[in-house]
Amino acid sequence: MADNPRSHLYTPRAGEVRLGDALAPTGKAPFVLFGVAEDLGVRANGGRPGAAESPEAVLRALLNIPCNDWVRGSDFAWGGILDLRQAGSVEAVDEAVHAAVLPWMKAGAVPLVVGGGHNNALPLLWAAAEAAGRPVHALNLDPHPDVRDLEGRHSGNGFSYAHARGYLDRYAVLGLSEYAVNAASLERLTTTNGWAFETFESWAVRGETSWESALERMLGHVQMGPFGLEIDVDGITGAPSSAQTASGWSWLQARELAYRAGQTGQVAYVHLTELALRYASEGERPGQAKAAAMLLLDFVRGTQNLPW
Repeated sequence: MADNPRSHLYTPRAGEVRLGDALAPTGKAPFVLFGVAEDLGVRANGGRPGAAESPEAVLRALLNIPCNDWVRGSDFAWGGILDLRQAGSVEAVDEAVHAAVLPWMKAGAVPLVVGGGHNNALPLLWAAAEAAGRPVHALNLDPHPDVRDLEGRHSGNGFSYAHARGYLDRYAVLGLSEYAVNAASLERLTTTNGWAFETFESWAVRGETSWESALERMLGHVQMGPFGLEIDVDGITGAPSSAQTASGWSWLQARELAYRAGQTGQVAYVHLTELALRYASEGERPGQAKAAAMLLLDFVRGTQNLPW
């Protein structure tokens, strides 16, 4: 255990094997676990700090899950936790995240990334496009589209920068809040070729569609090629985050999306972002971290249960 770089993140228990005991050797698993500990992009966007502290808690919850017929340590390699809190700039974070995940993507592994701010969508899309040799797509479960102006890097413009730099092609926002998007971002969403959205209010308030139908349409919009799956905790009811909401969707709905996206066989990476556990009570934090960990397992289960 002394030479295990993740040994402080889980507690072995006699009589059972936990994920932390059984992760695959480097290069020998289809998925790789990463944490990105930073909230520089959130701060630059005027959000509440705290996302830097959550990757360790989520990965600790994941590594303490017991292995069984449904959970296999051999599915996962350990990428590590990138501590970028002192990186100095969001651009420096971009470079570090891109450099960390690119070799894994080129080798065919799917990074499962726990952030950190949503600014990290840019380096993940950059690496995915480089590995694919062409622009990739993205599906974002988020009340905010994060397509603000190219005004300097922060957590609110990762997708507009990715598109401007040629990394992002088709983009779908599931759960866009009609009350949280500025006019310039909405215009960008509605006028950029290949971009689409379903608003939260259209299904949850007015009943013009349903969660299931909206999910199906947005998945269909991006699954014709490699796409990044982005899940922003900001939209999950009661989840502690930089822009917390009391009126959104549930962890179970986010988990369903992760599973369904896995079933497409096209996901280039999973990015769970903006969780800020400091805003939950001490008693609530373990449950929130475990919900995030289970979402990652749901995605993996989806890849193992393809519909064809």
